[in-house]
Amino acid sequence: MLFWVLFFKKNSIRPTNRIGLKKCSAPWIKRKMREYISYFHGNAFTLISFVKYKFGIQKNGSLVELPFYGQTCLLVNKGYKIFNLRRGATIKVYRNDVDMSAIADEIECLQKGSVFDFVPSIKRINLKERWYEEEYISGLKEQSINLQDSKTVLKKFYKDIVPCIERLMLNQPPITKNTIDYVHEIKDTLVADNLLREELGVKNIDKILSFIHLMAERVHSEDNLPIFLVLTHGDFCPANMLNTRHGLKVIDWESATFRSALFDFYSYFFFRTLHQKLPVDKLSQEIETALPYLIARLDPIAFAISMNLKSFENIYRWFFYVERIFMLVVREKYDTKHNIMYTILSYIKVFNSYEEISSENTEKIYNEQVI
Repeated sequence: MLFWVLFFKKNSIRPTNRIGLKKCSAPWIKRKMREYISYFHGNAFTLISFVKYKFGIQKNGSLVELPFYGQTCLLVNKGYKIFNLRRGATIKVYRNDVDMSAIADEIECLQKGSVFDFVPSIKRINLKERWYEEEYISGLKEQSINLQDSKTVLKKFYKDIVPCIERLMLNQPPITKNTIDYVHEIKDTLVADNLLREELGVKNIDKILSFIHLMAERVHSEDNLPIFLVLTHGDFCPANMLNTRHGLKVIDWESATFRSALFDFYSYFFFRTLHQKLPVDKLSQEIETALPYLIARLDPIAFAISMNLKSFENIYRWFFYVERIFMLVVREKYDTKHNIMYTILSYIKVFNSYEEISSENTEKIYNEQVI
């Protein structure tokens, strides 16, 4: 283990000599002490990580150091990502059991997102050899924010998130779909592509279908109305956002495609409840504040979309539910890193809780108006 540290870390254990301070002076001694403590802490952390990996203590899906200087590997959906820090590149290599058509679809999604400056640029693609290379983005994850502080989250939303959503919405002309036709299209795809396989479990399939049928009934109750589909990231959440010196960058565009216009908006906020344990009532308050702001921003630049969102706000939320569950069911086929079924059932539980709160709020507003 000591050999590993010395060989791979080379001289990083020894602080570098700096010019400008007289040797043995008080400031020189303080600087040296800080340097030694810093280097000791960094190498101790590396050594502990190595021991965990060596003896099988490291969790599945953790970042693994490769035997090449400056490279690490991470288990991801459909394969592995190799981070070559020296070249500033990220290479995704697909597993052999992934269909070539699925790889082609994913790369097509990546190319849709690569037109934006807040997205990693695509460097090389080799479909035949089942890999692609994109720019490596260095930054701190957006999750570092104090997630219980709605004021801070909304401030970040207004400053950085809304501009990204606007550019996605307006990058290409929206597609218009009639609500009943669109919900049937999603349900038919689930059946035609055999996405709800027996391996998922009868009870789980029943829960998924029951929820989708419930949302479909609500859509049917509102008549066959026109809604807009726009380009969406697909997993637009803090886990895929990095704060860099060049501003906010959004990574992992493998699911980018056209979906209902508020899909990315709701993805950003619902992630906080499911993965960061934000109470649903607090989520509801954040959405009630953030959504009117987004729609108001769209008024002067995309009036037709903003008016449609105002008129059919509930329908867009229901379609987000259906599209999110559909997307996760598709992902379950190849994802070996996460328990996707647990995520699906958790989302359904959160969606139902949110609908209960929405119903209570609507009834409260109605009673106040009557009074």
